[in-house]
Amino acid sequence: MAPRCRTSYGSGFYKYPLRAGAILLALCTSLSGVQTASGQAIADEDFLLRGLTDEGGLSDNERRRLLRDIDEAEGTALRTDRIDDPGTNATFEADPDEPQTLNPAQPVQTRGTINPSTQPVVQGTARRDEDNPFEPVGIRVGTFIMRPSITQQIAHESDSDGSSNTSRTYSRTVLETEFESDWSRHQLVIGAEQVIDRTISGDGSEDPSTSVAADLRLDLSSTTTANLGLDYQFGREDPTDANAVTNAVAQAEVHDFAAAGSLSHLFGSWRGTATINGGRTTFGSAELSDGTFVSLADRNQSNYTLTLRAGLETGSAYRPFFEADGGQIIYDDTLDASGFDRSSTTYGLRAGVAADFGEKLTGEIAVGYAQRDINDSRLEPIQAFTVDGFATWSPRRGTDVLMGLATTLEDSTTANEPGSVFYAATMEITRQLHANLSANVSGFVGWRDYVGATPNETIFGAGAGFTWWWNRYFALNGDITYEKTTSDGGTDQDDLFVGLGVKIQR
Repeated sequence: MAPRCRTSYGSGFYKYPLRAGAILLALCTSLSGVQTASGQAIADEDFLLRGLTDEGGLSDNERRRLLRDIDEAEGTALRTDRIDDPGTNATFEADPDEPQTLNPAQPVQTRGTINPSTQPVVQGTARRDEDNPFEPVGIRVGTFIMRPSITQQIAHESDSDGSSNTSRTYSRTVLETEFESDWSRHQLVIGAEQVIDRTISGDGSEDPSTSVAADLRLDLSSTTTANLGLDYQFGREDPTDANAVTNAVAQAEVHDFAAAGSLSHLFGSWRGTATINGGRTTFGSAELSDGTFVSLADRNQSNYTLTLRAGLETGSAYRPFFEADGGQIIYDDTLDASGFDRSSTTYGLRAGVAADFGEKLTGEIAVGYAQRDINDSRLEPIQAFTVDGFATWSPRRGTDVLMGLATTLEDSTTANEPGSVFYAATMEITRQLHANLSANVSGFVGWRDYVGATPNETIFGAGAGFTWWWNRYFALNGDITYEKTTSDGGTDQDDLFVGLGVKIQR
């Protein structure tokens, strides 16, 4: 599938607190290293990271898209969750309705790489688990299958920064739908999500969000595949973001528009892929405690990135690859509020290896170097050695482990500060306790290394959640997460989230 351009505002995450109920997945379409000029990771690791750290976590649509990407990169047409009870051999009687079954188009490449954001889907022997009796049935609409769902939760969150404490109880409604094509060739997937947040009692800003994404795969020939992607995201800036407004009662609204296109071709034993990403990010105003607003319009920017990847098709489980990318960030205002020209040029080099051991273990890891040269000569470059990767591991039947690593270059809005480098690692373990009951635990650690005098930050997070299906259409779910942000010589921040609700799907 085409790289998904979910933008990272600074740390690469829309909002905290970290929420285990959602899945890491991380496999973020963030990349195994591929970053946009603005430092946004746009490959599978990003999904991984976002899923662990967003309060809403990775949506069902995004989870399906990510798993679909991984399986397709392995040559698998469709992935379904395991539903056998690991504790017994009992068979769970599900709703008699059968879900709409898709037979996605299969391109005819002979091999591919694991990174779905930069490599084409490939043909191979499909890996199919037993049908999950709790997968959505879906509604056929022409040549598409529509999968709508609604999740309603009552949640409580508490935030403390050492000098003040805020908490609130609120209603959180998540509306999701996905359209997936059922064509003999090519594939189109369109997903949308709307989060409605309404405070019932207490203090704190409401955090609505919207996302719409479309991914088109074109099977041009037996050796050539093209991918196109469009993405729109709306939400508030994360309070723990490096550029968030201190002591704001409501962070600024952020609109992110992104598009991506890639072309992959097999040259003998080498596969070459070229990916172009373009994005546009605009910021609203942050509300302060005295009722005034601070405009962040000087951060509005456009970004462009070109990534080239060459992978060796060895015919074994290991496939080495090399990547190079370059791009630009162009701010609308030549000078920001502090009088600095923060437009920049970013470039990076990576080398890594992708591994595919079937359903037990797949993933890739890459190491490299990235540098961002800022136009203003008063600001030194942001540079770092990078480590990016993701892995899916199934140590035993009914247990899935998702892991991700990411390195992100971040711009700054502080005078005389060029920016920072953010390193993050995530993990989520999901266990099928019973045919209709699953539980997960997750962990996250991130370190922000500032280039300049600003104290470095460390972020830790942990969470747990469960989903209990009563039938194919109705489930009870709950999540609890905790996150702590520490600053060298500064004030610590603690965030706690607890939510309980129901989900209805078709």
